[in-house]
Amino acid sequence: MINRRLLIVLLSISLAGCGFNLRGSQQFGSELVGQLFLEEKGSVSVLQPLRNALTAQQVRFATVREDADTIVVLGDEVISRRVASVSSSGKVSEYELLHSVDLQTIRAVDGVKAGQLEITSENRPKNQTVSVARDYTYDETDVLAKDDEERILRGEMADELVRHLVLVIFSGLR
Repeated sequence: MINRRLLIVLLSISLAGCGFNLRGSQQFGSELVGQLFLEEKGSVSVLQPLRNALTAQQVRFATVREDADTIVVLGDEVISRRVASVSSSGKVSEYELLHSVDLQTIRAVDGVKAGQLEITSENRPKNQTVSVARDYTYDETDVLAKDDEERILRGEMADELVRHLVLVIFSGLR
């Protein structure tokens, strides 16, 4: 009995010492990005949910672009639906939903804040497209239920897109 308890304590200490964290329990925080400024080109529906997710990660936001250590520019949002497959009778049997956003991240360089950097063709950040796609079956005899399913899927896709955006923003900062 004592050996079991000792083994459990030793395993717990070794897991804590190696940096193990449960998935989703990691906090990034302002120490990695400093003050962040979110900018949108056009209208982006996930801007406010992204701001909320970053606030949950204890990120501080710059009120003015020039004060930002990191600038995140979101734009070119695409929300679409296309036919994924048809039945033998030529009727739609499956749709694919797509939700994507282009992202650019500008970071401070050599003590110069990101908002004060002069962007040239050499240091222009490249666009990254972050996207989420889902398929769902379609039945024209149950249109209302399938419309509800599509609406629910779109909400889940927006949540997942925000999680992907947070990961992309913080990637490469460690």
